[in-house]
Amino acid sequence: MSAPSTSRLQGVLLLGGIGVCAVAIVGVTRTLGAREDVLFVNGLDTPVTVTAGAEHFTLEANGHQTLTMPVGPLDVDIQGGTDTLAHETVFVTDEGGLFVYNVLGAAPLYTRTVLYSRAQTPGSVPEVTPQLVAGRSFQRVGRIDYVLTDPPQSLSSDDSSGKTTSRMHLGLAPGGWATSASWLFAMHRTVEGARLVEGLWKALPELQDISDAASTARILLAREEGTLASLAVSRAARDARPDDLDGHRLWLNDMRRAGRMEEVRAYYKAAVERDPGSVVLSVLLARLESGPEATARLEALVRDHPGERIPRRALAVRYTRQQRWADALPLLEAMDRDGDPDYPRFQDTHAETLVALGRREEAVRKLSEQLLEVDDKEDLPLASVELYARLVGHSSQEGGKNATMRQLVERVQKERPPGLVSEWLAASLGEPVNAAKLGAVPEENSLAIATRVLVALAEEPEFAARACAQLDSLGVRYLSPEVGLLLAAEFERLGDGALAAKMLDIFGTELGYGELQDVVNGKLPVESLETMDWGERAALHLVLARKLDAQGKDSQAAYALVKKETLLPGPVTIALQKWERPKPSGAVAGDTVP
Repeated sequence: MSAPSTSRLQGVLLLGGIGVCAVAIVGVTRTLGAREDVLFVNGLDTPVTVTAGAEHFTLEANGHQTLTMPVGPLDVDIQGGTDTLAHETVFVTDEGGLFVYNVLGAAPLYTRTVLYSRAQTPGSVPEVTPQLVAGRSFQRVGRIDYVLTDPPQSLSSDDSSGKTTSRMHLGLAPGGWATSASWLFAMHRTVEGARLVEGLWKALPELQDISDAASTARILLAREEGTLASLAVSRAARDARPDDLDGHRLWLNDMRRAGRMEEVRAYYKAAVERDPGSVVLSVLLARLESGPEATARLEALVRDHPGERIPRRALAVRYTRQQRWADALPLLEAMDRDGDPDYPRFQDTHAETLVALGRREEAVRKLSEQLLEVDDKEDLPLASVELYARLVGHSSQEGGKNATMRQLVERVQKERPPGLVSEWLAASLGEPVNAAKLGAVPEENSLAIATRVLVALAEEPEFAARACAQLDSLGVRYLSPEVGLLLAAEFERLGDGALAAKMLDIFGTELGYGELQDVVNGKLPVESLETMDWGERAALHLVLARKLDAQGKDSQAAYALVKKETLLPGPVTIALQKWERPKPSGAVAGDTVP
């Protein structure tokens, strides 16, 4: 058989090329004309302005909007006020179904398959586990029958075929970004949860609850992925925002957990030498220094930079830790008067200062006025209500004289299980808790878990340690650092270093395990820990007093010091009143402690 002529082959190739080009042109034309539905969801507590391709619109807080967008690359820009929260290019494919753009990945979205059966007998339709789709800004979720609306309880016979039929539902859980992060961490998707919170913190560094969550996320990331993973993230954040105090604080905490504080001191000393005019770096160096040198540095910063809030805050805290209450009070009052956005973090310091100066009634009156003035549309922090209960010394809501307490509890109760806030407050003060009410709350509820830890704390340390095993990142936020420090120090005294280290890790305390060992063993005075507040110092002093009991030594002065340092009731007073005091190893049952 002879080969085809060259001209004939060229003709065949030419016709084939024309055909391929025609198909390609048709495909491109179809793609250019295709459009798909994109659901935009804002899970933040503030409105945002969205520019998506040629579309420009506003999404209200916790709002959503569906638009039909062209297939292909889509430029999305998110503005919060005058700040750019996100700017990225996503790709809308021609696969069909629904696409979701979740602002910063914050909204707690989920999909679930809803099954309907002709048989109406209980259990005839199996439960299908919802699938979390939060934590990512853009993704395709496929065909959805019910978008952010509750599916019907049943279908008509015309809508179903066979014995069982299914429909897809896209839902939105309450709670915003906190729910999304909690879900991810609970599902052990720690890297995704940390990435979500980190992205939120970079976009909204001024929000304290997000900053606190970022710190907690790094603790969890270090626990599951290793300290190096957490350090890498926090170091990058520190370098990206050299003037942001929270970024430095997160890196500093990571380095403390890694036992590398000498490197931290050297870093900030060198940084201040390079840039002596940096207020942030100078404040951070002062936090790491001890004695008069640190106080003098902060006083000079306040004097030289009268309008700067950061050195004023740091000096107020320094004064309180030195028991210079009269010097601290004017600084705290100025923070309140000037509307310092960080003042809520210092409400407890302000209240404790007034109590230390013998002005408890004034502290109660001032705090109640501040809390009752909060707009009903704004969230009232649980910690502020707890502070009020600690100031008045009880959690009772009965009678006219406790009307303020009743009103505050009603404000924060909202969608939480009935009575849970009241039981949590009672447990925080060591008061009796209604076991039936607490038992009726789902076991996985974070506030309920924190309440059970406090109830167990009033029994003995071992009970509290077992209860802590159920704690998640949200539950820890409902407990003061004193709980973790108290348990860690007590277990170190008992010789269980592993459990002591675990308590420090769970609660993310600022005290490293090496420092804890030195304190309990008497190598490091508690007074040298100038970054710790009085409640934390009291926790350590209580354990040292118990150590004297166990050694058969006179502990009267040690217990007197603990009582002096516990300005308000809390975990330390619970342990002081409820825990059985240790006896010397050779003591006989029935002996009294010294």
